Amino acid sequence: MNEYVDMQQIRSLQNPGQGGVFSGGSYSITCAMSSHHNSDNFVIAPGVRNGAQHTHDYAGNEGTNFASVDQTLEESSTTCTNGDRHPFFWPVLRDLRGQGPDVGADGGSLDGNIGSFVEPSSVDYTFHGHGTRRAEAMPLNITLVTGSAKAGTKNGEGSNAKFTCSGAGGRMTDLYAMCPQGSALQRVFDFPSCWNGQDLDSEDHHSHIVYPDEDGECAQDFIPVPALRVTVNYDDVPPGRQFAIDSFPEQQHNPITDHALLEYLSSERRAQEGVECINAARRCTQGAEQDAAATGSSDAADQVPPSRNFAHALATHATAHSSHPSAASGHGGSHARPGAGHHTVPGADGPASRALPATLPPPDAGTGPLRAWGAGSTLGPLPGLAPLPPLAAPLGPADRST
Repeated sequence: MNEYVDMQQIRSLQNPGQGGVFSGGSYSITCAMSSHHNSDNFVIAPGVRNGAQHTHDYAGNEGTNFASVDQTLEESSTTCTNGDRHPFFWPVLRDLRGQGPDVGADGGSLDGNIGSFVEPSSVDYTFHGHGTRRAEAMPLNITLVTGSAKAGTKNGEGSNAKFTCSGAGGRMTDLYAMCPQGSALQRVFDFPSCWNGQDLDSEDHHSHIVYPDEDGECAQDFIPVPALRVTVNYDDVPPGRQFAIDSFPEQQHNPITDHALLEYLSSERRAQEGVECINAARRCTQGAEQDAAATGSSDAADQVPPSRNFAHALATHATAHSSHPSAASGHGGSHARPGAGHHTVPGADGPASRALPATLPPPDAGTGPLRAWGAGSTLGPLPGLAPLPPLAAPLGPADRST
């Protein structure tokens, strides 16, 4: 199968996959690449070392690994100039002619990933409006996933891979794009933006927030939130077919397996200011001047909340995935739309006084990553799940998902 295409041969506008239809305003943030890499995935495979079996690039939060708990992510430094602590990550791109730093290591050659890393030259993070309804602010702590790391062996199910070249004028492909001289390769990650109004994560990491339709509209029982597009640029890509992304061994570096993840860790004030730009059809940029906490503000609206993802994902994975092995199948989960009311949480529509009631039973007080989160929490352990120690025992290979 030919997995590469000359972008000059693509004449018509193409937008494979889902998302990417925008309207209204936008706001952008700046987050440099982090210097650390690993083959972990704290969202899908919490507590599992080398849970991804491929190496990830990171931006934003610099404390991200298989054991990332709330305190780790809260205390780690961030590369985001506005103070956000989102842990962005996606598979590395490799120069197949070179030799990487992970020869003989998990996630590297031991898992079939060879070649030197091709570092991004720049990354754009922009939250867009879409459709005709007013958007609400992105809910703090929500898990966002685009694409499927297992799409190659699932007939493309869940894939949302998008490759293009700078200057291509909106033409995209789900194959590796071979760009003309002077044009940068771009990987485009469009995240879902129709929220069920209640959950910050779900068993399949998809059902709580889904994609709008081809016109950018959310279903009536879903709430429009900003549509994040991350564009990763590479100025120095090897010529021809000498580059590829990392993947699970059985996926054979298929371009349709490209994917990206994050937990949204911003402040309530920045989330609200951002959506106000979108609804007013303005183009805004958030920088250091929006990081009020860095200049001494103690207002709760200026604070970035601790991560809630790790404990919830660990509880969900340990229970649901052990009884339903097929649930741990990558990013290609069901996009079912469960019925849910339009509730608000801190950061979604104004002050925390209108916080969403817990969507999981509140945990008992305890220690470790499943301790109680306090009033207004939306995540906790599933019923009957005992608190786990700070580092849970690794899950077996069958539970690895991305």
